[in-house]
Amino acid sequence: MSIIVESERKNLIYFIIMTFGFSWLFWLPSLLSSLGFITLIPLFNLFIVFGAFGPLVNSFFLTYLERGIDGVKTLWNRGWHCEKRFFLFISLTLIPGLIIFSIFLASFLEGFNLKDILIKEQYGYIFTEIIVLFFIGGPFQEEFGWRGYALDRLQSKWTALESSIILGGIWSIWHIPLFFINGTPYLNQSFFSFLISIIIISILFTWFHNNTDGSILVAMTFHSSINMSYMLFLYKLSFIGMLFYTLFLDIFVIVILGIFGTKKLKL
Repeated sequence: MSIIVESERKNLIYFIIMTFGFSWLFWLPSLLSSLGFITLIPLFNLFIVFGAFGPLVNSFFLTYLERGIDGVKTLWNRGWHCEKRFFLFISLTLIPGLIIFSIFLASFLEGFNLKDILIKEQYGYIFTEIIVLFFIGGPFQEEFGWRGYALDRLQSKWTALESSIILGGIWSIWHIPLFFINGTPYLNQSFFSFLISIIIISILFTWFHNNTDGSILVAMTFHSSINMSYMLFLYKLSFIGMLFYTLFLDIFVIVILGIFGTKKLKL
C-alpha cells in the first residue's frame, strides 16, 4: 500500500463531503418524489444509479489532484489486479457459503426441503445479473472510493479495526436517503441492523484489503458476492437460518481478529 502524506490524509474529509454531496444530490429528486413532494418521473431511477458513482468519481478526482495522471492510473490498476488468489477465492465464496450452510442447518430443524429452497426459476440470467450488479449495483461504483481511497487514509491514523468501524459508519450513513426511496431494497429496513451488519462486513473488507496489498478487485468481488448472495438466498433464510448466518459470520470475524490482530488485520 502506498504511503499517505499529511495533505492526502486531510483530503479524506473532502472526499467524504464531496461523495455525500454528489450522491445525495442525485438521490434528492427520488427522495422528494417518494415523500410526496414532487411527481415521480422515470429519469429519477437513473439518478439513483448515477448517484451511486459518488465514491468512484471523487476518489479519482482527488487522486488526480494529489498525484496526477500517474496516481489515477495506479488507482485504476488496483481495481483489476490481485496476486493473492487465495483471498480472491475467499472473497467470492465466503458469504454465499455461510448463507447456504445456514439454510442447510435450518432445513434439519424446520423440516423443509433444501432443494426447493435453493431453486431459482431463472438461473439462465444469472451471469447477466452478476455483470449488472457489479457495474451498477455497488461494487464498481463504490469500492474505488471506500476501499481504494478512504481506507488507507483512515489506517494512516487509526488501527485497522478502528478504521473499519469508522468507514462502516460513514458507508452506512451514506445510504440513508435510500431507506426512504420507493423501490430500493433498503426501504422499510431497520437502519440500526443495517449499520451493525455493515460495520461487521467492513472488518472483512479491511482484512481482504490489507492482505492483498490494497487490491480493489478483491473488494469489488467481495461486494459483488454479498449483493448476489443476498439477492439469491437471503430472503429465503428463515429466522433460525438468519440466526445461524449471523452467528457464523460473527464467529468468522472474531477468529480473523484473533489471528491477524486488530492493529493491522495482517500477519
